[in-house]
Amino acid sequence: MGPHTALKLIREYGTLEKFVEAVEAGKTKFQIPEDWPYLDARELFFNPDVRPADHADCDFKWESPDVDGLVQFLVTEKGFSEDRVRSGAARLQKNLKSSQQARLEGFFKPVPKTQEEIKNLKRKNEEKNEQKKKKAKEEKKEKQKAKAKPRGTA
Repeated sequence: MGPHTALKLIREYGTLEKFVEAVEAGKTKFQIPEDWPYLDARELFFNPDVRPADHADCDFKWESPDVDGLVQFLVTEKGFSEDRVRSGAARLQKNLKSSQQARLEGFFKPVPKTQEEIKNLKRKNEEKNEQKKKKAKEEKKEKQKAKAKPRGTA
């Protein structure tokens, strides 16, 4: 059961205990495993194990990855491709050598437009505006012609 269904059922039954009672009475299609400690789950939800950032267990440091440990876990236990895991670890090790994240300007350098490009842009915009004006004028003429025709004639 996912979180959306669980929330829907809690809203429907009101409490976790009422839902468990309904399951035990056979009123729902769901089954609860016999060894599911739902009271402990509730306690963990309301009182999670949270530590402050200055706690000794929260002292994280970037170090070089344990490639053999990654291969052991991802390839042996989870079935990933060893080549992909090793190439990913190699990229990770390569990127750890760089000191900081690159700035956006490093990827895209602004190039100023030349005077010729600026003139071409102005000319294109002027041509577009000119075409719009001509089109609007033609549409206005067509509307006037349509109004001038007497009704019932084609």
